[in-house]
Amino acid sequence: VGYSGQPEGIDSDGSFESDSKLGVQVTAKFNELLSATVQGVAYTDLTGDWEPRLDWAYVRLQATPSVAIRAGYLRTPTFMYSDSVFIGYANVWVRPPLEVYNMSPVYQMRGVDVTWRGSVGPVQVSVNPYFGDSEVDLPNDTLDVPSWLGIATTLEYRSWMARFGYSEIELGSTTGALSPLLDSMRAVGEFCAPCAAEADRLDLDGPTIKTTSLGLQYDDGTNFVAAELAKGTSGGNYLVPNREGAYITYGRRFGGLMPYATFAVSREDGPDVSTIPMNGPFAPFAFAVNAVLAGGYSDHDSYSAGLRYDLPAFSVLSGALVKLQLDHIDAKGGNGMLNNVQPGFDHKVNMITASFDFIF
Repeated sequence: VGYSGQPEGIDSDGSFESDSKLGVQVTAKFNELLSATVQGVAYTDLTGDWEPRLDWAYVRLQATPSVAIRAGYLRTPTFMYSDSVFIGYANVWVRPPLEVYNMSPVYQMRGVDVTWRGSVGPVQVSVNPYFGDSEVDLPNDTLDVPSWLGIATTLEYRSWMARFGYSEIELGSTTGALSPLLDSMRAVGEFCAPCAAEADRLDLDGPTIKTTSLGLQYDDGTNFVAAELAKGTSGGNYLVPNREGAYITYGRRFGGLMPYATFAVSREDGPDVSTIPMNGPFAPFAFAVNAVLAGGYSDHDSYSAGLRYDLPAFSVLSGALVKLQLDHIDAKGGNGMLNNVQPGFDHKVNMITASFDFIF
């Protein structure tokens, strides 16, 4: 069994592929105003292949002391820690809570963003609008995103940080495996109005996913608290249903040692059964739609406890740390956010993860 971002899943023998990442970043500064950054990361994507991929590739212009413009291949600030989701060394957790960070189907954008930084009294403020497009490789398919726009606003005051984010992602591709079913359902739309309507809800060509997030962090060097709430709506699409996710984490540092705990929830707001009549000539369509719904997201809770230890710098490593994290996942009687579910699954999973993060 695995999270939706782990298509091949994990069993009791464990795996090095699901969370292992290796990245290299190079920045060239041409003058005081213009620079370019390229970052490549090897990781396992939604196709299940662990291989190098381009993560960032952009040109940055410092237009004014308070305004920076970037253009190229960017990672959007959809959530509070989206910029560092691949940098394990920068995060408390082994992986950011997926109840929130798995809500957006895409994270990388080809486009432009602008960041303004300033202050309002003692509060540091940044505003970051962005616009572009994207695509995501899926197993035997590609998800096109013809339009993507959003904005993130961050406020910082002493040990506090608050962040608001909003994005709209327009999807523009039909899942190849469902195309014959959708064509057949639309072909009988004159005689079965629910068939045509539900074909539209099974189609990823056209819906717009609107995601709103609110995050809060407190870090005084000893105590660390992070909480985030996010809501995503898709206009009733069955494959990307309306969802809400939230988490709260508390950690405390004892020198280089930091124990932490997280509670996270995900709630799905969508139909459980098809509106197509279960009897009559269109019953096969109802059964097919119900099969898709049964394999989709359901409510999901997770309880995590972990330990992070910062190692002293040594050799060529400027920083290194080890983490050990235990997750208890409760899929609430369904599949939750899990896939590759095996027969006899009791809707609960215990997962242990050990990681070694380093920078050089």
